[in-house]
Amino acid sequence: MTAFIVFTLAAIGTYLIRLSGIALLGDGKQLSPRVRKALTLVAPAAMAAIIANSLFLDQGAWRDFGAWHLAALVAVGVALWKRSMGWTLVAGATAFALLLVAGL
Repeated sequence: MTAFIVFTLAAIGTYLIRLSGIALLGDGKQLSPRVRKALTLVAPAAMAAIIANSLFLDQGAWRDFGAWHLAALVAVGVALWKRSMGWTLVAGATAFALLLVAGL
């Protein structure tokens, strides 16, 4: 299979999965408040898992302390200071790029 076909099938599959959730759950009014609260926490939990995996592991082995960790500290500091996703992403990416250029 070509990459285009694989990506197209993956896109269609994820769209159908999302559509089925909307069709089954409707507008969410029949969900209990506890379930609604849990659903709002799914995206942040998934993002935290992806970030933790990238930060601490490199191809299955523990990542040595370096640019990844320092850039993450910069991003956390900016996130706590600005409370803005955009500023956090820009600061973290910029810090990471500068640290790589500096040789870390």
